[in-house]
Amino acid sequence: MLSNPSLHNPQPDMLFSMNALRRAWCLVRRSGQSPGTDGVTMAQFEAHSERELNRLRQQITGGTYQPFPVRRFYIKKSSGKERPISVWAFRDRVAQRVVHDYLTPILEPLFLDCSFGFRPGRSTGDAVQAVIEARDHDLPWVLDADIQDCFGNIPLPLLMGQLKRLVRSPLVIHLIEQWLHTPVDKQRDQIVGVSQGGVISPQLANLYLHRFDEMVLAALPQARLIRFADDFVILSRSEQEAVWSLDVTRRSLENLQLALNMRKTQIVHFEEGFSFLGTTFDGR
Repeated sequence: MLSNPSLHNPQPDMLFSMNALRRAWCLVRRSGQSPGTDGVTMAQFEAHSERELNRLRQQITGGTYQPFPVRRFYIKKSSGKERPISVWAFRDRVAQRVVHDYLTPILEPLFLDCSFGFRPGRSTGDAVQAVIEARDHDLPWVLDADIQDCFGNIPLPLLMGQLKRLVRSPLVIHLIEQWLHTPVDKQRDQIVGVSQGGVISPQLANLYLHRFDEMVLAALPQARLIRFADDFVILSRSEQEAVWSLDVTRRSLENLQLALNMRKTQIVHFEEGFSFLGTTFDGR
């Protein structure tokens, strides 16, 4: 069970204050220039940012806010398959950033040390260093695993159940529901879900996979789990323990209605080499 720390329920006009919206916009404009389906470019939003932010604030606090449909494009992966990327309107990215910043002090005390992705003060370099430290502590066998379309397959009712046990703000719950069920432009009857490209998506994925972290660590106390969003490895002392970690991983994901991509999941020794987060490990 997820714990329920002492949370606050700010009034909408406090949560979406102009200062909070300005801070959110400063962060959003660093992260990509592609416009959403409303056609508003970064330069256009910036030129009238005070007006745009005030309008967004009035819509959210007045209960009239509706996110624009999401534009989607696809990036070819090394496997030949395509990864869907969602592009939100700038005003929707700003709103998501405000909620992201509200959720951070609620979720961070909950998350475990094995989780490195998209968290304050943590990076891919920290995750790589954790792999090296595990190897040097005599854990040379590696389960190099891949979750089958993790973001796209997260069950929204289960995710919202986790959020509702933690978040007291009805507004935040309502907004996240809206974003998860936003339609994809020009794709009939398709909703965006936990979309790669959304400001809040990595945070929601971390929350959903927190239960996975708990199950794996409880079942494998001698192993080392290192997870960066939906990418993870488990390091063990022996090949037999690595095989057991594969079984634990499979069952833990099944409990979350997710599955391993077995074509990209392997058990290897450090001497055989493997890649994780863009780093190739080969022996020492």
